[in-house]
Amino acid sequence: MAFSAYFPAIPPPPRPDLHPLPGTTPLTPLAALAPPLIYYFALLLLPPFLSVSKDSNLSPRLVQHTIPVIRNLLALTSGILFFRLPLAYHVPFSFGLTYQLALVGLYGGCRVLDAFFISPCLFGHIPRRVKYHHVPRARTPGPARGADAESYFSLHFLNTGGEAVTETATTDEGWPHGWLDRMSWALELELSMRGAGFTWTSADVRHTRSTWRPSIRDRTHSILVHVAPVLLISWAIIRDVYVLRLSHGEVFDDLPYLLQAVLTVALGAFLMSAFSFGHSAFAIMLAPLKPHPLSYFPPLYTARVWDLKSVRDFWSYGWHRLFSRLFLVYGVWPGEWLERKLAGRAPNEAADVGKVLGGFVSSAFVHSFAAHTIMGGWDGAFGEAWFFAGNGLAVVIEEGVKMVILRHRKSQKKQRERKVGEEDDGKSLERWYDGVVGRVWWICVLLYTGRNFARGWVRAGLVREMAGL
Repeated sequence: MAFSAYFPAIPPPPRPDLHPLPGTTPLTPLAALAPPLIYYFALLLLPPFLSVSKDSNLSPRLVQHTIPVIRNLLALTSGILFFRLPLAYHVPFSFGLTYQLALVGLYGGCRVLDAFFISPCLFGHIPRRVKYHHVPRARTPGPARGADAESYFSLHFLNTGGEAVTETATTDEGWPHGWLDRMSWALELELSMRGAGFTWTSADVRHTRSTWRPSIRDRTHSILVHVAPVLLISWAIIRDVYVLRLSHGEVFDDLPYLLQAVLTVALGAFLMSAFSFGHSAFAIMLAPLKPHPLSYFPPLYTARVWDLKSVRDFWSYGWHRLFSRLFLVYGVWPGEWLERKLAGRAPNEAADVGKVLGGFVSSAFVHSFAAHTIMGGWDGAFGEAWFFAGNGLAVVIEEGVKMVILRHRKSQKKQRERKVGEEDDGKSLERWYDGVVGRVWWICVLLYTGRNFARGWVRAGLVREMAGL
């Protein structure tokens, strides 16, 4: 009785306005913990035992037959339980947690299929551990402290007060030695969403070994001085728009276009700063583990908003890449394969259109799938799908326009060279207005297509919950 008097809302009461999928039940601790735990036990058996079989006295039959069977059964069980999470359960007191439950279930199930079946069976690849080494280097002189500093500290809202380092990566030649090392290996791989720390990751978009290693003080300053104000201001805007307009029954499309744009920007800023907050908070908590790989937190964003010049730049450098492996395996690769089949191209030929559209279509499905779990079905759950599909189409268009313009400028340059009689190496193909046009273009695309995203979140009830109502 005394406990309930101080904590009357643990757990919080169910939301009457939440419409989960029919037939789902409230999430239980066992249902939440079973998939990742079984996945972890399966990962313990993923690296080959050949390098430790002598030390552990493991029989060849056990290594070659019994362990693979047990491992695959554990993996299949884990994958099924992950996929079942959003189809069988919901979090009755939260739109956001039910939405995230769907993302976890879909991501986890796809990750299990990739780790235990797609990568080993189709590509003969089991991830190897990568160790990162940071050697102090001289700071680049100048007030900005170098382009690499601008890149790293971009959207982490960090001061460039960290240690300037040169980063090198070395891949382990063998596999984990002993069960303690194997347990660490499995935990590192399970927690690394992007595959960082393993030979199982998408391209590093930094394209430089020069980086910065922020201290705990840097990250704390980031949270208190930069991230928190952005979170509070964007949250205040979201709450005001909802309380003053949307809570009275006014639908998103009836809002003035300027107010739609303001809400869209506020939602984007809130999500971006929330990701940065989580990234810095976990980096602070795990910093005492240094130099263990679990303390390694590579950049979440790699360019400042005002340095982006295209829609492709935004999604490559200005946004997080936590789902990059999922989109690569289930979107980019199938998209490339389909384009090559339709165009009759060789396997080694480029398939950029399929690559781009495949990645964005897979992202559209993942986010719409999550939305449909809090809307009771697919009706009205495609706002985010149109957002990502529109951005994928925008990337294809801008790359096509860029190709035509560069071809025209190269032709003009050759004509000038023929008239002059010598090569005009000093004449760049870029123009002073390219950056201005590019920035206006990507901002307009994100604002226009982002209205679909905002509309979907309003319909799903996520904005209502974000407003604290």
